[in-house]
Amino acid sequence: MDTQKMPYTRLITPAPACPIEHSTPLFGSYAGLFHTFDIRGLKKPFGNLPIPSFITDLRVTDTIRLLFCDDAIIGETEFFYGGYFALMETTLWNRQTGRMLAYRQLLPIGFLHLPKYLAYSVAACRVRRRYVRIFSRLSKGMLYADFDFLASNDRPSCEGRLAFHAHDPQCTDYSAVIPSFVNRRCQAVYFRSFTVHGWVSFGHRQDIQLERTHAVGFLDFRKTYTSLYTQRSVVIGLGYVDGVQISFHVSDSIAPDSYRYNDNILFYGGNRIPLPPVRITYPFGSSDKWIIQDTESMVDLTFTPSAISQRSLNILICRRDYKTIAGTFEGSLLIGEGQHLKIKGFPGVAKKVRMRM
Repeated sequence: MDTQKMPYTRLITPAPACPIEHSTPLFGSYAGLFHTFDIRGLKKPFGNLPIPSFITDLRVTDTIRLLFCDDAIIGETEFFYGGYFALMETTLWNRQTGRMLAYRQLLPIGFLHLPKYLAYSVAACRVRRRYVRIFSRLSKGMLYADFDFLASNDRPSCEGRLAFHAHDPQCTDYSAVIPSFVNRRCQAVYFRSFTVHGWVSFGHRQDIQLERTHAVGFLDFRKTYTSLYTQRSVVIGLGYVDGVQISFHVSDSIAPDSYRYNDNILFYGGNRIPLPPVRITYPFGSSDKWIIQDTESMVDLTFTPSAISQRSLNILICRRDYKTIAGTFEGSLLIGEGQHLKIKGFPGVAKKVRMRM
């Protein structure tokens, strides 16, 4: 362990009832869950043009990402709602065989509505060949995920039933409201770590059991006022080191004052450790090694891809290109009290998104 003074932090206060108040965003970092998770209705988010709020509200995108990981598998279910279209994607990386499977479903307008109330809510894709449901009972400290995919092309059928537990002492949460490129617009996020138990079955032959002592879950729920063109790189790591549950979220900064407002966070054994703004680069391309560093010597990581799922989606004038990459981290994180946590072969998921709407 290297000794060093903690060079960066952010004040974390109890979460307000809603990310906005009187049509004004409540920028800051918070502990706990927003009672009403909605940012629609901001005053003049796109300048002084007299545009009605019901039109500017169409620029709000909603995303839920639910990840789980243990020694045998890394999985992610994502729901994306862009006003004009919705998308479900579930990616599963079998760490034993090295194979990554991706199950996707484009959903028509109005078919998917992501919730305003996370304490008790459901988000679901109910299509004959692609069924996914995320059932939140965070008011009781639980979240459930079910999925059932029929075989298609070279992908086998897949089924899973998972329970995410939030009451474990090593689990915690974090909320934030940050400017979205300009102070007129905002992005609200909610992160939560879990222990996980359940099972995943491939082709009715191979069952993978997840136990709470080894499996970690991570929820990323965000709502964003989106500009015409958006590009972001995000990495999430989750697992155990020496019996301590660790998960972290790090992404490119989008706030004008990213030192004061960002959503980078480390969960270490139930403690929230705010992380400074970072720079994510991939000098040899996004399919090769990623470098994640800050200027405060708190984050010094590399991410090595092991499996990649890539998709380009074009709908009229809308375009969404993204890569979901499973791999491992190596490097160090400053965890407080002057201690650097060294990690090697630590599992996680990276995502690179380019979007035009």
